[in-house]
Amino acid sequence: MEKIAIISDIHANIVALNTVLEDIEKRGIKRIFCLGDLVLKGSSPCQVVDIIKERCEIVIKGNCDDGAVNPNENKHKQWYHDILGKERLEYLDKLPMYKDVYISGSYVRMFHATKNDFSYRIFDIDSIEKKMKMFEDENNNIPDIVLYGDIHKQYMQKLQNKTIVNVGSVGNVVEFPNYDDTITDMEETTQSYYCIVEGEYDSKEKSPISIQFVRVPYDIEKEIELARKNESPGLDKYILELTKAKYRKL
Repeated sequence: MEKIAIISDIHANIVALNTVLEDIEKRGIKRIFCLGDLVLKGSSPCQVVDIIKERCEIVIKGNCDDGAVNPNENKHKQWYHDILGKERLEYLDKLPMYKDVYISGSYVRMFHATKNDFSYRIFDIDSIEKKMKMFEDENNNIPDIVLYGDIHKQYMQKLQNKTIVNVGSVGNVVEFPNYDDTITDMEETTQSYYCIVEGEYDSKEKSPISIQFVRVPYDIEKEIELARKNESPGLDKYILELTKAKYRKL
């Protein structure tokens, strides 16, 4: 069986990305898929895009990738648009919204937020009815397993005969609807998260498949210093997210 690393939501955090890639390499994993949001928020958008382009076999477009391509007069997004340059923006713009694969006979769909919509956000605490919409398909190609990112929080849930997996965030773990100001120690939360799927890739024959969540500590202060050196926009809010996992809007 083959192990596949599924990463998502790097958000230009080069320190976290390099740390996760080192962990993936130590485990002998050769195949890496990325579920989007390469840029916005962090220190090193150009490096992150270049590395993801080189290292990842499948890359999905995220809402922040689309935001960098189409900043729409948002100053934060415009900063990343300007620094990325034409070639990288064209790469981000051409990324697919979703990708379907077979792993050990299971039909697996990967997207950032949902198959066709960046704005339809699904949290771990949402209703079963809302989550089941992730499996809807206009051509009746219904996946067995959905892998997604977007909400920056790992979870897995079995719904009837289907499975939802959120792989978490490499560079920007946050607690979207769950933040609690009374909790001051977030060290166990503010690490890098990714997922490993083990099975027979590109096989329609049923065989064992497993899903593993991974949490990797990284040097947050190093990323903050890089963001400060590179004059990344919204630095104070970015620091709050990295150190406290407290979400803020761009």
